[in-house]
Amino acid sequence: MSYILRLFIGITASFLLPITAFAEDGKVSNLGKVFQGAPKYKAANGNWIKLRGRVLYDVSALTETPVGGIARNIDDDEFRAARIGLQGRVGKFKYVGELDFAGGKTSFKDFNVTYKGLADIQVGQMKTTNSMEEQGSSLNTSFIERAMVTDAFGLDRRLGVVITKTGVNYGLAAGVFGNSIDAKRNNLPGNTVLSARGTFAPILQKDKLLHLGASIRYTKDEIGAPKRSTRWGPHLATEKIKPIMGGDAVYYNFEVAGVIGKFHAQAEYMAESGDLGSAKGGFVQAGYFLTGETRAYKAGVGKFDRTKPLRPLSEGGFGGLEVVARIDTLDARNAFDEQVTAWTAGLTWYPESHLRVRLNYTDANGDRFVGDGWQLRLQVDW
Repeated sequence: MSYILRLFIGITASFLLPITAFAEDGKVSNLGKVFQGAPKYKAANGNWIKLRGRVLYDVSALTETPVGGIARNIDDDEFRAARIGLQGRVGKFKYVGELDFAGGKTSFKDFNVTYKGLADIQVGQMKTTNSMEEQGSSLNTSFIERAMVTDAFGLDRRLGVVITKTGVNYGLAAGVFGNSIDAKRNNLPGNTVLSARGTFAPILQKDKLLHLGASIRYTKDEIGAPKRSTRWGPHLATEKIKPIMGGDAVYYNFEVAGVIGKFHAQAEYMAESGDLGSAKGGFVQAGYFLTGETRAYKAGVGKFDRTKPLRPLSEGGFGGLEVVARIDTLDARNAFDEQVTAWTAGLTWYPESHLRVRLNYTDANGDRFVGDGWQLRLQVDW
């Protein structure tokens, strides 16, 4: 672990030191501009195009102990994501396409076109319309990994059509989906998935928010159903929970979130029942910005957005600093697996708007194992 940790520190320092060396108080350094995101190239008619992508590099030091077994230590690192893509707008059409090269393989992420009208019509590959935590980008989640429940219920990307209607403080979305692009490339069987979600923010002010939401999903057949498999915490953990729900599965979700100045909180409950089994779970989390920021929110789509530091390194400041804590639980005993509860505490540093350094500690207890450990992430996007 010592070698991997030194490597992580060295890589992080190589990003941060040049920024601080050239920063002037109140002015953005030239190197700091690199971490403000890729430029958007606009035409006179309003059309635009920009490069997009992200690199997420993780280091983990974990211990897993099966009940009655021998403890295993996992000291490893990985590129959790290495994506590149394009997005833009032509007239009333917006488009996005992104590939991920992490793990030595190529996978398709968001790949779709949206018609912007009285209601938006999106065609292509995107996530099913479920869960605030899943709808938000992994770049903007409070923790390195989402809570167990989002993977446990297979909230994934699929090819389909989604119709969305948004207002100042509400959003409604519904879609029908088939297989994913990667599954089709590998000739895997598919099925039909239907989903819908509604959100409403009765309190929507600059530094005060109350978000309410709910969603539902129907999975027709067992074969080709969303992959239901989750880890207790870090992605490099090896213990997995794999609920088996079968076909004719109905999933539902309730969500609530709030912001009061520097404080933010979020909670979700999910459950699914099919012709073979059922599972349920949820999470409660909270965070606080020690440096005065407020968590950003997009009301129309009902999700948290990018939070930018008030005084980034490139302007001679320290950046943003956030502390977070979460408890999440999953009960898959009626779906041929176990019950697991996990606690996570974290610290996130925001040197620049598109650069983050995260540290999480997770402690998990299941019917068949216990696990705990640290995870570090260097996150860059554009």
